[in-house]
Amino acid sequence: MKRKVQRITDALEASLAGTEGVLAVVLGESADVDVSDPYFTIDLDAYVSGALPHIAKRSSLVPQVTAFETSPVSTIDRFLVEGLPVSVHYIRTEEVDRMLLRIAEKTWVFHEPGSHVLYRLERGEVLFSRDGWMEETRAALAHVPAEFWWQARLRAYALAERALVDLGAAAHRADDLFFLVSAARFLRGVASFLFAANRQFEPSDRLLNDRIAALPILPDGFLGRLDNFIRPAEPPITKQARREIAQHMIRSLMPLALEERD
Repeated sequence: MKRKVQRITDALEASLAGTEGVLAVVLGESADVDVSDPYFTIDLDAYVSGALPHIAKRSSLVPQVTAFETSPVSTIDRFLVEGLPVSVHYIRTEEVDRMLLRIAEKTWVFHEPGSHVLYRLERGEVLFSRDGWMEETRAALAHVPAEFWWQARLRAYALAERALVDLGAAAHRADDLFFLVSAARFLRGVASFLFAANRQFEPSDRLLNDRIAALPILPDGFLGRLDNFIRPAEPPITKQARREIAQHMIRSLMPLALEERD
C-alpha cells in the first residue's frame, strides 16, 4: 500500500477505533489497486455494536474530509480525503450475528441476496479488533456447513433459470431494456451458483470477471460462452443468439446443480 494511502487509512482506523461501539475495522481489497485505477477506493467496514455513530461524528472522522455524502438506505458514507476516495460502511454486529445464526439453522439462503458481506468479513484486512467479536466471527465462517453451500447453489440456479426465461421473452418482444435487466439477473445468478459450487463467498461485482476465471471448478468451455455472452461479436449478434448462449451456459451448470448434498 502506498505511503499516502497508508497514512490516510491509519488516521481513519484510529478515529473509528475510538468511536463508541466499534468492535472491528476491516479494509477492503479496493485499496490495493493503483490510485489511478477507477476501481480504487479506501474501502472500510466498521462493525458496530448497538447504535450507529451520529452523522456528525461520521462526517468528521479526520479533519481533511471533503465532499461528504451518505446513503439513506445502507449507512455507507463516501467522501474524499486529500483527494482520494473513501467509503465507510457501518454494519451492526447484531446483523452479522443473525446471518451466522441463519447459516447454522440452514435458513440463511432464503433471507439474503448474496454472500458478499461474508466475503468481506472473511477476506478483508483487519485493522482493528476488540472484545473478540471478529475472531469469533471468522472462526464461524471457517466452519460453514455443507448444507449452506448446497442450498445457495440451488437457489442461485433457480434464479438464473428464471432470468433465462425472461431473456427469451424479451428477445421475442425485442424489448431492449427488459433484455438487459434480465441479462444482469442471469449473470448474477450464474456467478452466485459458481461461487457456491466452489464453496466460496462472493466477491464484489468489480472482481467477478477475474475471480470466476480463477475458480477451480468450472464446466468445460464455460469461460468462452461467458465471453461470447457479455461481449457479443462484431457485427453484434441477435438477442435470440445471446439467449441461446445463455441456455448453453445453464445446461453446462446442470451436472453441478444435480450433485447430491454431502
